[in-house]
Formats: sequence, C-alpha cells, structure tokens
Amino acid sequence: MNPVDNEPLYFITLLEGRLQAAVELQPTEVAEQWLLLVRLVYDGDAAGTASFTLHGHSRAEAEAVARNIGDNPYLMKEIDEFLWGESD
Repeated sequence: MNPVDNEPLYFITLLEGRLQAAVELQPTEVAEQWLLLVRLVYDGDAAGTASFTLHGHSRAEAEAVARNIGDNPYLMKEIDEFLWGESD
C-alpha cells in the first residue's frame, strides 16, 4: 500500500442551511474499512461530533462518501437524529 494511502483526509462541507461539517476520513488496519469523523458546526458554534465506520469501501469510494456527506441520506438521517433527536 502506498504510504499516502495511510494518511487521513480532511474536508469541510456545507450540509444544510448554517450547518457545516469538518470531515476526517481515517484508514483503519482492516482492509476496505474507514473511520469517518464528522465535527458539526452550526452558525459558527460547535454542535457535536459523530463518527461512522465505512465497511467494504475502496479508498476512492470512501473518499467520495466523505466529500459528499450531505448527499448521503443515511448519514444525514443519523446526523439529524444526533442533533435534534433529543429535542422531540
């Protein structure tokens, strides 16, 4: 494996309205498994951190998920429940 393939990747993305995410994609020691850390910021204030394990993804697939987290209905549902689930 190329040493660069072992380095984490970082992205900042707008999710919805004033909700942003600082996303870190980390390789794990298990093949085709990635740790996706999402630090949420709402209107400039820290709103929490969520993490996900991506199983069965190539590096390119995991990178696409990390870059486009707002387009992933499952991840967005989990983030919404994390942020607003307690307020119901």
